[in-house]
Amino acid sequence: MIGIGARRALLLFTSLSTTACASAGASEDPGRPPLLVGLPAIVDSVRNTPPLDRTHWGVGAYDYDADRMLLRVNVDRHFVPASNMKLLVTAAALGLLGPDFRYSTVVQAEDLRDGTAASLVVRGAGDPTLSARFYGEPLAALAQLADSIVASGVRRVHGPLVVDATYFDAQHVHPTWETGDLGWYYAAPVAAFAVEEGTLSAVVGPGATVGAPATVDLLTPSDVVVFESTAVTDTAFSENTIEFARDPETNTFRFSGRVPLNAEADAYDVTVPDPAAYAGQALAELLRERGVEISEPVLVLNQGTPEAQAPRWYRDAPGFTTVATMQSPRMAEIVEAILEPSQNWIAEQVLKTLGAERGEGGSWRAGAEVERRWLIDVAGLDSAALHIVDGSGLSAQNLLTPDAIMRLLFHASEQDWGPIYRAAMAEPGEEGSTLENRLHGYGGRVFAKTGTITHVNSLSGYLIAADGREIIFSVLSNASGVPSSFVRSGIDRIVEALAAVGTPAPVVPERRLTP
Repeated sequence: MIGIGARRALLLFTSLSTTACASAGASEDPGRPPLLVGLPAIVDSVRNTPPLDRTHWGVGAYDYDADRMLLRVNVDRHFVPASNMKLLVTAAALGLLGPDFRYSTVVQAEDLRDGTAASLVVRGAGDPTLSARFYGEPLAALAQLADSIVASGVRRVHGPLVVDATYFDAQHVHPTWETGDLGWYYAAPVAAFAVEEGTLSAVVGPGATVGAPATVDLLTPSDVVVFESTAVTDTAFSENTIEFARDPETNTFRFSGRVPLNAEADAYDVTVPDPAAYAGQALAELLRERGVEISEPVLVLNQGTPEAQAPRWYRDAPGFTTVATMQSPRMAEIVEAILEPSQNWIAEQVLKTLGAERGEGGSWRAGAEVERRWLIDVAGLDSAALHIVDGSGLSAQNLLTPDAIMRLLFHASEQDWGPIYRAAMAEPGEEGSTLENRLHGYGGRVFAKTGTITHVNSLSGYLIAADGREIIFSVLSNASGVPSSFVRSGIDRIVEALAAVGTPAPVVPERRLTP
């Protein structure tokens, strides 16, 4: 006997595979309520009206309660999905690792005797939560770790503080990301041990008078990074032209430009080239501030580090005492931190975690393969409907179909973790979410994931229609050639039309004849 979930999945497969509504024309179902007739017309109007008429559109909508398709526009075509890719990695994480999965960062002391250790080793496990997003301040998580180490009795380290980053591979930046993005927080390098989402914050403000040097404060321990600044203070209400650059492969940052005299201090999140080395250096400095002596520089172990260079620091070496352990929040909270604000770096950390936990290692390739197999074998997606390159959607080489996204959303709605997944998505008006300033008045009715890269805009998720029915939808657009604001307006118009399903037709007053 086929269970309810399997029967509905079979029915969804049938309805998604039908060609009855291959374009946004009128319904072929004579029994469909008349109030749906205007929906395809609205979609056609959005697609065919300048300046959006040259854009490639994929639009699908599925009535979950009635088990039927409402819209099918190019739902089987490939699109670059941008951040709609995050729907995949988060669903796979919830499905494979579970909502209660936690990362664990362990610090071990080698040959600890009377407060003195031969070395101190941080076993990185990919925790993406060691940041102000979860701990309130940029280095608060590291400070807690340092406090725990000191509380365990460590006072002196003869050798180095070692960062064991071998849980992930040594590829910090995805090769398909655009070079121009790499200095910005949304393309921050990933690592098995990292803080503040692979970035550090610099606060830039005006000096006391016009012509005075601008103030630049780096929110990091002293001696960890080097910065140079030629930025100066300009007249009040002038243009802010502050720019920053990082020397390749170093932690040397240069700030230049002009900041208006009346400007408020502004924070810039700049990426660090080697997150594991930076986190290790920051932890070592915090320990020194607490009176712990560390005799040698920080040493980072990456996959491929020759054993002859670090024989005793590998995980299976004896003689180590655990002196601190830090557990992350639950995966349920991590998924929310990805989907609601569309956080790229955490998504990439989770993708590599899938590879490390369930695949052939902590690499993008291994993580993508684990995700792909789960999507096909468990969620029931068509293998030809997806091409996975990264976890965040920053790469323009990812490909998805609206059909695939709707199938995934349908599968998630049938799982125990489905409500967690839905609640983690952005809602209209929700502070800090990517829908905070969109679809006003639809809070509590729309739960969706946005997506934006150059000439790509997307929105997929769940909505509650006017008559209470649940609709799963996916709107993908590529090659728009116009500002994203135009495309978002068109996407929102489609979603508003879907949300109006079930609204009673307006009452037209009876026309009276005049004598």
